[in-house]
Amino acid sequence: MEIVDEGQAMEVAAAASAWPGPSRRSHLLQFLLHVSKRLDLRPIVKYSAFEFFDARFLPGLPRKMGFCGARSGRAVRSWLIEPLRDSNLELFALVAVWIASKIHEMRPLSVKSLKALSDRVIADQHFTCRDFADAELVFMEVKLHWCWIITLDVRTLLSYTWKSFSFSSGKYQS
Repeated sequence: MEIVDEGQAMEVAAAASAWPGPSRRSHLLQFLLHVSKRLDLRPIVKYSAFEFFDARFLPGLPRKMGFCGARSGRAVRSWLIEPLRDSNLELFALVAVWIASKIHEMRPLSVKSLKALSDRVIADQHFTCRDFADAELVFMEVKLHWCWIITLDVRTLLSYTWKSFSFSSGKYQS
């Protein structure tokens, strides 16, 4: 991972705001569907992987590009996100399947089985087991960052609503 300053990281994130395009998103979802058929996933695992990848990971990714964690107040870049290639996004789709299987299966998929599958279905690049672990960490950072923003917004809204109610009623002045 390469360490950069925060200003440069924010420029990269701003440049990625229009991403992903509809054709790229469609390709990734078709890839995820193909993988789920090849692995013969139970519906709950398949739909959870779709939810994690499409509804949580992809929307949070542009904010995370250029800033993949922090060390000593500096942004840390990951080679999995910059430059962002289709093969890396396909790896993240497999990671979504891996996380969903960890949540819903008594015996989750092994990283070795996912690596073997990725060697067959991802043509541009071969990933190692360590790459899967790194990708899982980046995936969770992106996903948790997105969830944290939503939680913060809800808390702010609830706090504001409570203060508005308190001030308007005249009972609870602070």
